[in-house]
Amino acid sequence: MKLKKTLALTMAAMAVCASAFAGVMVKDYDVNEDWVKMQVPQVKGAGSVADTKINNALNFNALMQLYSPLPHGDRGKEAMRASFEQSFEGKNIKEAREFVEDVGSVANYTLRAYWNEARSLGGSLVERYGLDGKYNVLYNGDKLLCVEQQGYLFTGGAHGNTLYNVSVFDLSTGRELQLADMFKPGSNYLQRINKVVAKKVAENSNMFFGPVEVKDGDKFYFDGKALVIVYAPYEVAPYAAGIVRLEVPADGLKDILLY
Repeated sequence: MKLKKTLALTMAAMAVCASAFAGVMVKDYDVNEDWVKMQVPQVKGAGSVADTKINNALNFNALMQLYSPLPHGDRGKEAMRASFEQSFEGKNIKEAREFVEDVGSVANYTLRAYWNEARSLGGSLVERYGLDGKYNVLYNGDKLLCVEQQGYLFTGGAHGNTLYNVSVFDLSTGRELQLADMFKPGSNYLQRINKVVAKKVAENSNMFFGPVEVKDGDKFYFDGKALVIVYAPYEVAPYAAGIVRLEVPADGLKDILLY
């Protein structure tokens, strides 16, 4: 009897320890239209409040990519974000998902309309336009979750447009972090990051438009070993360079990192 009780307590303690360091569960739902295909990540396990905040942010990122083929779809991003968060804060995540899926239907209709118009004017020889979106979990630790969402919009021409976003979340609160949030207040993090980045850019100068200066607001993520600064095509290098990732080893920053 004592052995069974001891074993049960040991297993319970192991389960608690495992859950504390297992990160969160990440699944997805699909926006599945004829010309619009997108995987939208969703999390569970950070707590109801944090889950909702994270999922709202991930849904909004998907939404902005779905808006990309629509007229003026890239305008007023922050106002749209505030409206989206206000509309779905504290609500069943199903409602936000249905809204995203509805916008996917509109995007699909819009792409078809553009294609039909171009064909009627003799300006499009491609079989179809399209918007495809996928995601990748870059880091899922006990404190941070890093997720990139990448889309590809094709409306004819030599190549399509890459749509890119990467988000870093504090799992204890669900808050999306900016670069400054990763470091101790008052630390010289930008100076130290830029020193490493400048060396990497100089070693591959033919790849870049010119010097690269990392600033607050630049996209980034943490992969457990390095802080990675990320730039979408055309931001710091030609389209052919793809997504540019500049790694800054965490060992050189660990005295000022908060995560």
